[in-house]
Amino acid sequence: MDDSNQHQLINSLVELKKASTELFKEAKQTICIYSKNLDPRILNNRDIESQLILFIKKSRNCRIKILIISEQELMGLDHRIVSLAQRFTSFIELKLIPSDYHENHFGFYLIDSRKIIYRNNNERYEAEQVQLPSSLIIEKTKLFNQIWQVASPASFLRGLYL
Repeated sequence: MDDSNQHQLINSLVELKKASTELFKEAKQTICIYSKNLDPRILNNRDIESQLILFIKKSRNCRIKILIISEQELMGLDHRIVSLAQRFTSFIELKLIPSDYHENHFGFYLIDSRKIIYRNNNERYEAEQVQLPSSLIIEKTKLFNQIWQVASPASFLRGLYL
């Protein structure tokens, strides 16, 4: 891959959706999503849902780890990723970011600890897409894993099977 593909700026919602879909398509083992509310404008669409289903079907070792701030914002929504998490409980895990980290205003999608789409402000569409070697990827992988260890399960979003 040439240097121009190692760092790309994203400036619009359309670009961000396309880049996110392409990034998820490249995943081999792990997708980590750090998001305040699962970014409904970006992640709640058929293309991303299709890519995540294909990813899950690649291998029984594939995992999607999702950190969110609050379940309440998602409880009334028909969000495609929440539905997938309820269907594929062995592959997708949702956890709640502890209150110590609620002041973080960024969001990111990390693929196999080697590629990332990072948004400095999770309310805006501007982002950067970076691949290894990158200190940003190393830093955000470490942060994600650190928060994941202390995060609690998003129990209210689990599917009810009666």
